[in-house]
Amino acid sequence: MVLVHIARAGQLIGRYPDADLPVLIGAGTVKRTDHYWKKGMAGWLLVGTSFDPPTPATLPVPLPAPVPSKPDPQTHYRYECLRCSAKFNETVDRKPGSTLLEIIYWCVTPWAGGAYSAGRSLGKTNHCPRCDSEQIHEEVW
Repeated sequence: MVLVHIARAGQLIGRYPDADLPVLIGAGTVKRTDHYWKKGMAGWLLVGTSFDPPTPATLPVPLPAPVPSKPDPQTHYRYECLRCSAKFNETVDRKPGSTLLEIIYWCVTPWAGGAYSAGRSLGKTNHCPRCDSEQIHEEVW
């Protein structure tokens, strides 16, 4: 199965199997003015120059979903701080309590150390690496 990358206005909108493209054009999901590229091509071409929509009688139901892809971490950030507007991929984890106190509890009795460690892990929060704020918006990938 050959995947065709579809772009609209310079933004990638999805990857679809090559055989499903005429159906997607006929349904309006992919426009004839969009550009496409697949492995082995030298550059992007207009969809309307290569693919023809089928007649309405041949449209299958339901339409195929695009192949999900994870955004490229080099160009796409997962988190945004609502306080300082910084964009980043990794947060700083903060746990409540003291690491020294946790070590002491583990030395005294493993049961108390385990309970204290579990409590610290459950209470951990994510912070912005730039301003240490907890006001972070996360985009789900």
